[in-house]
Formats: sequence, structure tokens, C-alpha cells
Amino acid sequence: MSTSTEATGESGTLLNGLQEEAAIYRKVLDDSAEELRLVKSAELEKATASLSRKQQHLEEIAAVERRIKPLKDRWPEIKSGLATGAFSAFQSTLKDLSDLLEQLIAIERETEEILSQQIAVVRKGVGAAVTEEQARKAYGAKPPKKN
Repeated sequence: MSTSTEATGESGTLLNGLQEEAAIYRKVLDDSAEELRLVKSAELEKATASLSRKQQHLEEIAAVERRIKPLKDRWPEIKSGLATGAFSAFQSTLKDLSDLLEQLIAIERETEEILSQQIAVVRKGVGAAVTEEQARKAYGAKPPKKN
């Protein structure tokens, strides 16, 4: 490997695609953090809008992925021809992507946990209301008066 720091040709195209994915993943991470904040504050309509933006970004990533997949499939060959500096650029970008995905997974898991808890509370509330209504009917009691 030589010491050039620039990825060119196919390696440059692949590196640019990976860097583009990382930039979009940062947007997804921002959307996911906003979604978590909104879910925590039970602002589900706003969280849905954030989820929609996140989905659009994921579609952008899928488009980049389709574009660079042939090059990723040839990574061993491309890697073997990289200069040391260009290889370092790949390592840095891949580490960045890995860190972003790790953060994203943590936020998504926390959001999922909070939503599951909220669903359980709603189900319990609905179940309690149904049970109360069934008990009233069974004993012939009238519903409480509304003020």
C-alpha cells in the first residue's frame, strides 16, 4: 500500500457512498432522538411525524446502498488496492457508521420499551374499565353520575 490519502475511482465512489450514508444516519439519529422525546411526553401525533421523516431518510439510505452494493461486494479486491491513507479514511468512516448505528439501536430500544409500557397501561386501563362495567351489570348497579 502506498501512502496516498485520497480514495479515487471505485474506492472513492464507495467511500463517498459510505460517507453519504453516515450523514443520512445522523439525520435518522436526530429524528429518533426527537421521537423518543415525544414518546416520553406522550405527544404521539408529533412522534408519528418524526417517524415519517425517519422513514424518508431510511429510504434515502436504501437508495445509496443499492448504488454502492456492487462495490461493497468487491470490497476485498478494492481494499487490497488502497493506499494507506485511503484505507484509514475507510476505517474512520466505517467506525463512524458503527458508532451511529450503535447509538440508533440504543434509542430505538428505549423508544420501544416506553411504547410497550404505554400500551400496557392503556390495556390495563381498558381492562379495568371493562371489569368495572361487568361488575356493575352483574350486581345491577348504575354507573356513577357525571358532574
